[in-house]
Order: sequence, then structure tokens, then C-alpha cells
Amino acid sequence: MIGSSRAWLADRVIAPCWYHPALGALNGGLIAVGEARNWVVFSWAVVAYSVGCGALMWVNQRRVGVWVSYFRGWVNIVFALQVLALAVLAGLACWLGLGRGVRGAFVVAGLVAVPVTVVFGRWTDKVLRARFERF
Repeated sequence: MIGSSRAWLADRVIAPCWYHPALGALNGGLIAVGEARNWVVFSWAVVAYSVGCGALMWVNQRRVGVWVSYFRGWVNIVFALQVLALAVLAGLACWLGLGRGVRGAFVVAGLVAVPVTVVFGRWTDKVLRARFERF
């Protein structure tokens, strides 16, 4: 009975199939907006990104129905690696687009950010599932 309740909780906590692609689109969109090279446009994109992430988290929290402290142990490491990977993508886009004058660097980095976010998200799901089924 305990094992089945752990499996049920793990199924509830794991993000739905649409969550990581949606988050990836938000991440990629924010990076791609850098191609506009306009601080006003980028500032509004940051506002839209923040609202989008907040809405995404709110919808997912309502779906789950329980508060879970996600960030412990390996989840912290996976999350830190994801942030690092996205920062490297954004940094490369800045170096190429702004430093070297390569047009489209921000758009390409934004497109790459989507599958990167999905891969790291699925990895996080795997770590979370193992954590909830174990304890």
C-alpha cells in the first residue's frame, strides 16, 4: 500500500508532457528576442517571460494539488546544469551576435534552448520519480 501511494505521488508530481516544451519555448523565446537588439523590446520580453513562467508554475501547482519541495539533492545539480547550459547558449549568442556581428545567433541559440530545456526537464522528472518512489 505504501509503495502504491509513493508511485501515485510520483505520478502526480512529475510534470505533464506539455510542461517542458512550454518552458523551453519561454526560455528560447527570451534568448531569441536578443536578436532585436533593442532594450525596450528585451525588457518587455523579460516581463512576458516572467508572467509566462509564473502562469506555467501556477497551472502545474494547481494540477499537482500538493506542495512539494523539488530542490534537494540531485535535482539541485540537474537544475544548476540546466541553468549553466542556458547561460552558455545565451553567452555564445551574445559573443557571436554582438561581439562578432553574426546575424541570427540569438535565434539559433533560442531554438537550441527548447530541446535543451526538454532534455534537462525529463532528466529532472527521472530524478524526482526515483526520489519519491524510494522514500
